[in-house]
Amino acid sequence: MQDELRAVCEGLAARLGRAVAIDNPSMRLLVHTAHHEPHDQVDQTRITSVLTMQIPDDVREHIMGAGVAAAEGPVRVPGWPERGFYNRVAVPIRCDGRLFGYLWLIDEDLRITDQQLQLAAEAAIVAGQLMHRDLLLGDLRRNQEQMLLQDLLSADRSTRTSAAAELAATCRLPYEGHVVVLTVQLAERVLERSATATTELDLALRQLAQRLIPADAMTTTRSGGRGILLVAAARPPSAEQLHGHARSLCAELARIAGASQDVRVGIGPVVRGLEAARDSYARAEVCLQVAAAVPGFGQVVGHDEIGVYGLLAHLPLGALPADAVPAGLRTLMTKDASGQLVDTLETYLDTAGDARASATRLNVHRTSLYYRLSRIEQISGMSMVSGGDRLSMHLGIKLARLLGLLPLRG
Repeated sequence: MQDELRAVCEGLAARLGRAVAIDNPSMRLLVHTAHHEPHDQVDQTRITSVLTMQIPDDVREHIMGAGVAAAEGPVRVPGWPERGFYNRVAVPIRCDGRLFGYLWLIDEDLRITDQQLQLAAEAAIVAGQLMHRDLLLGDLRRNQEQMLLQDLLSADRSTRTSAAAELAATCRLPYEGHVVVLTVQLAERVLERSATATTELDLALRQLAQRLIPADAMTTTRSGGRGILLVAAARPPSAEQLHGHARSLCAELARIAGASQDVRVGIGPVVRGLEAARDSYARAEVCLQVAAAVPGFGQVVGHDEIGVYGLLAHLPLGALPADAVPAGLRTLMTKDASGQLVDTLETYLDTAGDARASATRLNVHRTSLYYRLSRIEQISGMSMVSGGDRLSMHLGIKLARLLGLLPLRG
């Protein structure tokens, strides 16, 4: 589309004998022609626009004050000498009732005639039709890509194979590249208080995808505040890079999130080949599931951080019987109203029975630690010197957290 818009500008510039530029609705420069006018007919605003692709905020407000956004035809915008802004003509570019941008002519000497304004208006109509067509094609391409991405992550193997082949055939993604999936979850309260939360999520994902050069990326959003980012690259991205991308996404969404835990990102493992993308996606989903059920995880959770929870999360948690958590541990959980003994037990088992490390983490003297361990054995009827009992209690605590049977830890 850029080449077509440039052709429109150059055709009009040749007929008018003056430079032409086109901005988007935010007044960021899209295309412009060369300047053949005398140097004093090119102002600082145009130079800044060409160099930085945008104009100063106060100049933008000055232009908007002339009513260009609501206009249906050419508008003369008065100059602002103090800010290096010459008299101009702005022609709104519209199609199908939508504003796509502005066509600009500098007219410091006020010599543009009504006939020339008509030529500019006709050029703006052509530009609007081109931009409208590009919007429709872009929406169509995006819808097709989102469908292919969802097929690529499907539980059905043949559907995944077909999607991978189509994405590779269109050169959209490398078939044998390194692939990783990041999943995003907005908290329910964010969706309740912000009607645009899903739109904000979609926009943040798309902006991040555009910044991942040289990697290729695709995004989609689903109901319930869920977003997906798939990244494919010739070289596998590092964990630091992936966490950096995830933190960047969280920062983008901070304006709609009430608290840090209102946005979480799960990072799946890097896999080889498009057909393996579902494996990375499934692990990223587990990261979100674990982070939601178990306190202590931050906004960004990688697959290599969840430990044994990654295994337990594959269990049919909703169908587990009450005795899935060992009886002795259930007794301890019931009688330990403050949660102190359970936390002590979990810390001791997490440190592989290292008393010094446990006491340090709990900020207690080792004598106090040994007293608590003794109480745990008395209440639970399980032994700290039995490998079987220790394994049973360790897995039982992790399972209890996934099932929501234990209070949140700080």
